Amino acid sequence: MVDVLFSSVILTLCLSLVTSAPTASVTRLVPSINDNGVIIVPSDNSYYLRIDVDGSEREETVEEIAPGTLQVRGTYGQPFPGSKYLLVTYEAGPNGYVAKYSLSQIQIQVQHLPPAVLKTAAG
Repeated sequence: MVDVLFSSVILTLCLSLVTSAPTASVTRLVPSINDNGVIIVPSDNSYYLRIDVDGSEREETVEEIAPGTLQVRGTYGQPFPGSKYLLVTYEAGPNGYVAKYSLSQIQIQVQHLPPAVLKTAAG
């Protein structure tokens, strides 16, 4: 589900880039969306993207730093079985692509109830 949704959003963005004039600003390339865990907020020469579906999160900012040249910065987070969480931080632009990742243990917080509450619940 996440892969299909993510792929369709990226495909839409790429098609917009291909079919637009080279001098068009990023604001014209990306529609404003707020639907089913997908948020795209265009602004002058940039846009903000957030996808939050089924526990996976992606957040990025894309900025047109020169005509036809984009700078992308973002993060992608994915939970895995066994209380693991993968976080990828990436940046792409005219100088190439750099990504860093970390795999961490998710801390599960246990809620402790006072004895009086447990006695009341037991009847």
